[in-house]
Amino acid sequence: MIGPRIRTIRTKKKMSLSQLAERSRVTKSYLSQIERNICTNPSIEFVEKVAFALNVNPEVLLGWGQNEDENSNLDNHFLYVKKCLLTIDDNQLKELKDYIDFTLWKRDKKIKD
Repeated sequence: MIGPRIRTIRTKKKMSLSQLAERSRVTKSYLSQIERNICTNPSIEFVEKVAFALNVNPEVLLGWGQNEDENSNLDNHFLYVKKCLLTIDDNQLKELKDYIDFTLWKRDKKIKD
């Protein structure tokens, strides 16, 4: 069940129910019902919000594949970047691309030197 996994990860990260509700932008009461298995079929949107707030992949909450401890930092960074990309405008996206290009150019220059 998803509820116990959420509670386990939340308590491991020393996060209160209120903090998780605020960070995930879901109601504390609904989150509590999920954790106590009163509600057992949350939406995909709920799972994504809570996973992002807990800094884990949604698959972890669903019990598919890796457990939370096996999640690499790289996976968490990609998840974070993906969420950010969905909220930026075209100008910000171009700035980000330019920054990435510059960073890669700098890296390649160091390798050649």
